[in-house]
Amino acid sequence: TSYSDCDDAVITDPAKKMWCCRHFNKHCPSGECLVWGDPHIITFDGTHMDFFDEGEAWLVKSMTVWIQARYKATPFTNGLAATDAVAVGGPFLQGHILKVGSMETGSITWDDQPICTDFPSTFDASGLGTISYNGQGALVDNAMGTYERHIVHADLPNGVHLEIFRWSHHIN
Repeated sequence: TSYSDCDDAVITDPAKKMWCCRHFNKHCPSGECLVWGDPHIITFDGTHMDFFDEGEAWLVKSMTVWIQARYKATPFTNGLAATDAVAVGGPFLQGHILKVGSMETGSITWDDQPICTDFPSTFDASGLGTISYNGQGALVDNAMGTYERHIVHADLPNGVHLEIFRWSHHIN
């Protein structure tokens, strides 16, 4: 199948939308998901899930965007897992990988090289977007409300925006 009009403002055919997304990063589906705590997840379709085991899992695995999370027990969760780190990659980042870990056990890297080592700071993601590190953002819940906020804001291709809160032993 070939579609030459992916620049159309409105496309109603789902197969055509998927083709345009895969080949031109246009008309890709959009939505919002939320991951916080030990870990609580609200998926793109609004489903609420909780799970507490250590391991790695896909948060997003589309044709172009890949986001994985690593879950580990922390000193504060009585053996239950919390989100320890996320890795963002896929064709939309043209082979680059963004990783964000907690304050004590991780770092912020682009292609395994430390970035945003100062607070606050900003990094140009190889012309693909911007990664900022600052204290601006709204909390998911008030459980961490008394702590200083260390938030990674990633504005990436295809309208992908991430806000990752870095805490001592986990991320939200």
